[in-house]
Amino acid sequence: MSSLPHTSPRLVVGVGSLLLAFVATYVTVTAPGFPGNLLSWPRALAGRLRRDLPRGDRATAAWCGVALWSVLVTGLHFGGLHYRVYTTRPWWDLLTHAMGGVGVAAILAMTHRRSVAAGQSTWWLIPAVLAIGSGFEVYEFVFKTFWYNWTLRFYVVDTIIDLIINTSGAVVVAVALAGYRSLTGVTAADDATAGTEFPK
Repeated sequence: MSSLPHTSPRLVVGVGSLLLAFVATYVTVTAPGFPGNLLSWPRALAGRLRRDLPRGDRATAAWCGVALWSVLVTGLHFGGLHYRVYTTRPWWDLLTHAMGGVGVAAILAMTHRRSVAAGQSTWWLIPAVLAIGSGFEVYEFVFKTFWYNWTLRFYVVDTIIDLIINTSGAVVVAVALAGYRSLTGVTAADDATAGTEFPK
């Protein structure tokens, strides 16, 4: 009986992704502007949704946009799996990873937008998305089989590219938020706007 490929040299991808997830998480929680305790994030997201969705304002519209984006990414992913687009169009994987990175960063930014609007740094979003992406690579290593026939080299390169593309989506969101703050003149020293939240 042959052993699972998890014990092959490709184990380096799973272990490396796990270590990267821990390092990226550490960088995230020590980054300027990091909004609180990681363990409170699910509760913060649920609370934010409960407060924002009934408002019927731009915050509600932004959450609806994030939800539609998430549905689109999910549809592209599962459609790509079902119709085997991933194997015939290599750029499909890049597209879904980039869109996923944007979506995750947008969810984090919307969840913690009070600190973002208060002029605190948004650059913590980048290592946060890297940590989440690395965690997802661990999930794929443990529970998925698509990589079983891949060479170690191909698997390493694919994982690195996935993480770079995921993280580039977070860079787009962080830059957009920094641009937003620059255009609106919001700074950490602005006591008058420290309690405001985007979008207004």
